[in-house]
Amino acid sequence: MSPLHKPMIQPVQTPHACTAAHVTYPSPEGATPAMAQWFALKAENPDALLFFRMGDFYELFFGDAQSAATALDISLTTRGTHAGAPIPMCGVPVAAAPAYLARLIRRGFRVAIAEQTATPESRKGGPKGPLPRAIVRLVTPGTLTEDDLLDASRQNLLLALASTGKRSAVRIGAAWIDISTGLFELASVSPMALPDLLARLDPAEILGDPALVTGEYVSRLAPTIAPPAPASARSILSRNLGVAQLDAIGDFPDEQCVAGALAVEYIRRTQAGRLPRLARPAQVETGAVLGLDPATRASLELLRARDGTTEHTLVSAIDRTLTAAGGRLLGLWLASPSTDLSLIIARQDAWSWLVTRTELADPLGRALRSAPDLARALGRLSAGRGQPRDLASVRDALTCADVIAGLLAGAGSAQGPRLIADAEQNLANRVPDLHAALNAALADDLPARVEDGGLIATGYSAELDRARSLRDDSRRVVAELQVRLQAELGLNSLKIRHHAQLGYVVEVPAAMGASLRDRPGLLFRQGTTSVARFSTEELASLDRAILDAGERALVLERQIFASLAEDTLASAALPEIAELFAFLDVVRGAAQLAQGGDWCRPEMRDDTAFTLRAMRHPVVEAALTGDARFVPNDCVLAPDARVMLLTGPNMAGKSTFLRQNAIAVVLAQAGLPLPARSGVIGIVDRLFSRVGAADDLARGRSTFMVEMTETAAILNQAGPRSLVVVDEIGRGTATLDGLAIAWATLEAVHSDLGSRCIFATHFHELTDLADTLPRLAPFTMAVREWRGDVVFQHEVRRGSAKRSWGVHVARLAGVPEVVVRRAAKLLGALEADHARARAPLPLFDAGQAAAPEPHDAPNAHSALHEAVANLDPDAMTPRAALDAIYALRKLALEDDTVLGRG
Repeated sequence: MSPLHKPMIQPVQTPHACTAAHVTYPSPEGATPAMAQWFALKAENPDALLFFRMGDFYELFFGDAQSAATALDISLTTRGTHAGAPIPMCGVPVAAAPAYLARLIRRGFRVAIAEQTATPESRKGGPKGPLPRAIVRLVTPGTLTEDDLLDASRQNLLLALASTGKRSAVRIGAAWIDISTGLFELASVSPMALPDLLARLDPAEILGDPALVTGEYVSRLAPTIAPPAPASARSILSRNLGVAQLDAIGDFPDEQCVAGALAVEYIRRTQAGRLPRLARPAQVETGAVLGLDPATRASLELLRARDGTTEHTLVSAIDRTLTAAGGRLLGLWLASPSTDLSLIIARQDAWSWLVTRTELADPLGRALRSAPDLARALGRLSAGRGQPRDLASVRDALTCADVIAGLLAGAGSAQGPRLIADAEQNLANRVPDLHAALNAALADDLPARVEDGGLIATGYSAELDRARSLRDDSRRVVAELQVRLQAELGLNSLKIRHHAQLGYVVEVPAAMGASLRDRPGLLFRQGTTSVARFSTEELASLDRAILDAGERALVLERQIFASLAEDTLASAALPEIAELFAFLDVVRGAAQLAQGGDWCRPEMRDDTAFTLRAMRHPVVEAALTGDARFVPNDCVLAPDARVMLLTGPNMAGKSTFLRQNAIAVVLAQAGLPLPARSGVIGIVDRLFSRVGAADDLARGRSTFMVEMTETAAILNQAGPRSLVVVDEIGRGTATLDGLAIAWATLEAVHSDLGSRCIFATHFHELTDLADTLPRLAPFTMAVREWRGDVVFQHEVRRGSAKRSWGVHVARLAGVPEVVVRRAAKLLGALEADHARARAPLPLFDAGQAAAPEPHDAPNAHSALHEAVANLDPDAMTPRAALDAIYALRKLALEDDTVLGRG
């Protein structure tokens, strides 16, 4: 059935909160011809807003108009009627469309753009009715190429997911593509590892089974698309990659092929059948990347802070890049630290070499600053949306490549580290023919659009020069004709002007028009209150000649532009040059960090070493103002003391210390300098950071539930080569429950997992475990009292905390003094009672069942039972729970004989 005869358009239901998915539209029956076109095109993409080109505006109708008017804060009006009701309408100018599209995309909308596919001139003598229209592009978050719609410093990834196998053998294929740069990568992951991959890639849009995606990424799902069968997927990929058999470029498992084909076909559909240039798909081994789950990334705030901004993040603290491409690569390194020791050392060698070439710093920086974003220019050209500036970017990039190659060669790069030597060799004099052609072809002053003309330099094409000469000479002839007619008619006020509908005409004041109507050779065309317009045969001929010459010049320019773009995209060297620009920018920025003297090159090893001397937190340090100075600290997790038990009060710096050591692993395995005096780090396979848990209200999880879920992830996934950094496990429940959970977790990390670990706690009782856990070393945050005040020294020292200093922190937080004094008095009494009654922890668990309680002492048992039964743990504060414990112990000790202890 034709879309025009469907009773109602039913949009696909998607998880998007901001799409047209839940809007219904009236029946198309009885629509005008133009609106019938709208209904037909809307039926093709019912989940997207339809930008319907009408003249110089994109118009939106019905529910689309209502949604867009609200999202864009523009006027909602009406245009005509349908089924007896006014049609809601709003519109945006075509020239300003990118800005409006950017706002819609940021709000989660998808937009289908419908353009006219014929011109009025081409329809002369043809059928009547509206000009034909077709959807020429589907704009979605993961298929953007324009700078106006993209964040220059971040990748913009489309991720496709496909699963194969059943139950325990399920494998998930993942394919991610950035069409703005041509990136195309594939991987296979287990269901358990998928959240890590989603957090690492942070895709703008996701294709695949909605059951595979949870959390914040559900809102990024595109409308469901059925994945192809594996055999069909291989055929799709080989056809689109231009190879007869997919085996020619790699051995890809079925799940990767299905995901890759899903992504490629979706891109082809959004680009109206045109597939932009994509790199050959590269397989990514997930084991070659440091494991960082979503909770760890959120805790460390690598690329994005908890509030969604980039301020006070690791990337903002260390970013010294000068180009957008360099910023994107730095973000990629931080999001995906490597576990490949040779790659890490190669990156270190590159920036270390630049540190020793101080004379290279300024000229290399100037050259990189002038380098265009070549990768995204190539992306626009390959998508058919290239403009003159994109060819100019290619030209300027080739010039810049020669300059940088010369700088590196002059600094002795041939004898330098491998990555630097390769960069110099692969930048020097690449594609010289294309470089020369672009230099010769492109005008000095380029227009914004190809359609504006003037992008090709004079002298490049003889045919184009002739067309331009005819066009320009005709205009000179018009000026000469005006002078001649003024003389012949004796009217100095006579002008020859171009009119949009009439072409070139003679204009005279209206008062003179009547006397010229009978003049031989003048044909009256139009009159207004102020002027009269006439035409002549000579003017009409000139008008046709100028029009033909101008159109011919534009056609020739478009042809030359297309030819240059084709030659550009055929060059395999250009994407490599773009990658080298980004690489050199990142290592130049790393060298700049290291040149300050308070950053170091860590020694990386293939073992479990972990020694940091005078390590600092780069984000906290960057945020300090005035005379404030960061207090550095050592951290040594030696094989015989690989578990650090850290105690100390709040505000003393425990959380900062925990995070800075986790961040050290990220920086070191990204191949970057550390803010420390020195460092030795054995490769970490997985990093777990549990610092600062919070409620997950959207999913109905309390702080304690979030903490336990994250603790379970550690206990299920960490191993001997992992680093575990945890803070205050067990804080969200009753005191004894929390102590028991923290105790058991610490034992498991120490004895079962064998991980390197920093375990911060307020349960000071756990320090007694140092006597029974041989690889546990107690440390504390240094605190001292001075004239009644507490001074937090932010230093980590061997030993354990004697107090929690919570009352002092309460005073600092502004708790009323009367409450602070009362709390201090109560604390003193409780501590004294605790010192008298404290029993040792059961440090030696022989695995035996406790002795059964005798049943011949009902009175004592009943009293103890009644006291326990009257407790309400959920309503008790930690201090009230401690009071209850003392009371129960006192009751139990009143008659040891009754309890079977006599």
